Amino acid sequence: MRTQKIALLSFVFFVGITAYGQSDDGRIRLCDDVEIRQLAEGVWQHTTYFDIEGYKHVPANGLIVIDNKNAMMIDLPWTDEQTGVLFDWVEEKQDATIKKIVPTHWHIDSSGGLAEAHRRKAESFAFVKTVELLKADSKPAPVNWFTDRLSLSCGGVRVELAYFGPGHTVDNIVAWIPTKNILFGGDLFRTRNARNLGNLAEADVKSWPETLKKVKQAYPKAKVVIPCHGPYGGMELIDHTVRLCNKN
Repeated sequence: MRTQKIALLSFVFFVGITAYGQSDDGRIRLCDDVEIRQLAEGVWQHTTYFDIEGYKHVPANGLIVIDNKNAMMIDLPWTDEQTGVLFDWVEEKQDATIKKIVPTHWHIDSSGGLAEAHRRKAESFAFVKTVELLKADSKPAPVNWFTDRLSLSCGGVRVELAYFGPGHTVDNIVAWIPTKNILFGGDLFRTRNARNLGNLAEADVKSWPETLKKVKQAYPKAKVVIPCHGPYGGMELIDHTVRLCNKN
């Protein structure tokens, strides 16, 4: 049986965590541990916070894509309760319904709210290895899976999912929104102020730079690049992560 506990402890070393409640233009707090921020028309970043063994308010990012009455969530919050808050916000404030969800890897900061999302009747998708790892750990797992690439629609917006190889984990994928030039990489990308790669218990550091090279080549038009933890940026986040790999 696998455990996610060790992997979680790594977050505090590479995120560059700031105190909760720090002012940030454009952020909207939905409750004590859930924030949202609009990145583009119909695209919101959600950031949720979780306490880990003495470390408070560890942030994790995800996306919500909205088009008309349709919504999709890329990466779920840490908990079912946080997931419910976001589902409610989309319904009550955006007059839409989250119909599709995608965890970009199997750890709790990406898949923690799967049970609540399923309870809300959202259709779930993930890379095949993510499904296998969650089932092996006796966790809720997505119903639908893919082996290489998958294109999903959210109303009239297309979201492309792709696996380029191992990195932080063996199952980390990216999500690309071509009409917005937004690339979400989850834990495959490190934020610009990360000083190391964090916990490497499940990482393939040797393959990681090559995986990132393929990602960069596939999406040269990416303007907004989003990691799982910490502030978003541009392509420099990918370059920085490669440098961290080479230093390891």
